[in-house]
Amino acid sequence: MILEYPEYYERFRCIGGECPDTCCAGWEVDVDSESAKYYKSVDSEFGKRLKAHICEEGDDCYFPLTKNKRCPFLNKENLCDIYINLGEESLCQTCTEYPRYFIDIGNYEQTDMSLSCMELGRIFYTETPVIEYVRSENPVEGEPMTEEDQDTLVEILSLRNKCISLLQDTDQSFNDKLREVRALVSYAEGENPGEKDKSRVFLQESFKELIILFESLDSINDEWSEKLSYYKELSENPSKLDRIPEFTSLYSEKLDEWISKTGVYFVFRYFIDTLTDGDIENELCFVHRSLRLIFFMLFAEWVSKGKLDVSDMIYVAHLYSKEVEHDDGNVGRIKKFAD
Repeated sequence: MILEYPEYYERFRCIGGECPDTCCAGWEVDVDSESAKYYKSVDSEFGKRLKAHICEEGDDCYFPLTKNKRCPFLNKENLCDIYINLGEESLCQTCTEYPRYFIDIGNYEQTDMSLSCMELGRIFYTETPVIEYVRSENPVEGEPMTEEDQDTLVEILSLRNKCISLLQDTDQSFNDKLREVRALVSYAEGENPGEKDKSRVFLQESFKELIILFESLDSINDEWSEKLSYYKELSENPSKLDRIPEFTSLYSEKLDEWISKTGVYFVFRYFIDTLTDGDIENELCFVHRSLRLIFFMLFAEWVSKGKLDVSDMIYVAHLYSKEVEHDDGNVGRIKKFAD
């Protein structure tokens, strides 16, 4: 099997209780069947605590959140009591893998990490000038694919890599780069880029329309709902919107760097979904909408504080990813560019 992952994957280390936003709060922790079986077998006072907190719904097991929306095993120091009492090897699959994800298609496995993790965001935005991808092989055989699906996979990965190179290796503005990415996709579809853009409904959306779409998604965090309310209010204020050119001019260099890099992250993560979605326009829609909202989120931070730095980019990417990327329904809704 061919394995591919970004170089920063190897540099990531969880910082535990030092993290500014714990990954053990805000969402329920799914517990895989093997871990659940083990937790139920622990014979001690801590074992009683484990059994008391495991919830089962059909074949699914999970740890429900406390009233403070924290994992019941996250202690006051933001450290994991399961880790402390039973060791790292006792963590369930969800906790062991986060913020990593894995996508297997045939003899190809794509691995990356989620920007919902703020430590990963710090590495991504402050220590990774250019994202390099590592390829290796192992003797494991993947699921068989038809020749047609294999050819499609090769074509998608080739197009993805061209888009990543364009986003990283040119000095254009991020808007110009995104236009070129759309052009590459159009050419791959055998269509004229200018004509194709006219039919891409998501390119015509106002910021207000975009924010209303995101308001319709499921949310796990009151902070996200409050932010969306503020973004909507901002999008309805013409005098505030008139400041977007000023904002773009003041931070043009940083915006080109941050938005382009985030675009690389989304292209690598989502273009491969074309094999299951059946239409790369879905993935292009997701990338465009995501980057446009993230731009507006940065604008809103600047309007609110009067300044902007890389910590704002890390925070915005974290908030967006945690609310959108970890919910397949939310991702699907953002991809759906026409009803």
